[in-house]
Amino acid sequence: MAQGTLAIRRQIKSIRNTKKVTKAMEMVSAAKMRKAIAAVQATRPYATGAWDLLRHLSPHADKKLHPLLQERPVKRVGIVVVSTNRGLCGGFNTTLAHHVVRLVEKEKKNSDVSVELMTIGKRSRDTLARLGYTVAADFIKKDMTVSVWDILPLVHLIVEKYEKQEYDRVYLVYTDFISSVKQKALTKQLLPFGLFESDASQEEGVDAVKDAFAEFLFEPGESEVLDYVIPRLLESQVFQAILESEASEHSSRMMAMHNATEAASDFLADLSLAYNQIRQAGITQEIAEISSGRAAME
Repeated sequence: MAQGTLAIRRQIKSIRNTKKVTKAMEMVSAAKMRKAIAAVQATRPYATGAWDLLRHLSPHADKKLHPLLQERPVKRVGIVVVSTNRGLCGGFNTTLAHHVVRLVEKEKKNSDVSVELMTIGKRSRDTLARLGYTVAADFIKKDMTVSVWDILPLVHLIVEKYEKQEYDRVYLVYTDFISSVKQKALTKQLLPFGLFESDASQEEGVDAVKDAFAEFLFEPGESEVLDYVIPRLLESQVFQAILESEASEHSSRMMAMHNATEAASDFLADLSLAYNQIRQAGITQEIAEISSGRAAME
């Protein structure tokens, strides 16, 4: 019985220490989440407006004036995956990996199509490589992305490969931040400019009407405007996706650590009850033995 109570006391001590760690991680993630959400909300209107501009501009601009406007038969596909560097964020990276796998299988229905992956975040790199997919490039991801300069190498590689016709289509896969308790893995067709997968069915009819009557005036000239605007707007889309992913990551980690802390509290309550029951049983047995001994002596 003494060994049983000793084992439970050790387990209680271990769980209390774990609870302190998860509680601290929850508070740190909550602080990071607030900063990440503020960054997302500050840039989202611009990124949304820029994407609408690109999608409505693309059908009306001369495809020959800029290589990023050119469309061609799809033989080579590049997929950019935005994940995390660390775990302990619930099913965040698992859900993202399943989303990428479904996208790759969809593109490979045509046996002539080859797919390459570009990752930003250690988790997607390791998971997808372990699943046997080709990771053509991996980029360092900061814990908090604060400037568009941090993602320029990735954007430059995307542009270079598309212009050299090494990719005929480029997708961006990331986790969109909806709220602190809800995030969703999304696929955006980055090149040639397309729709979000979740918006495609809803916006096709509306965009067809808008585009039928749209007119654009380029100053000082169409070529000059496109050469400057398109790369900048493309950078804003990748930057916004990373900000959305970071807000989702810290929200997921905060909720995961909160759930772990609650689970530890429940486990401690059960262990404390079991410990007290064993102690009570031991005390009762000792009293019974003393009473029996005294009765025998009398």
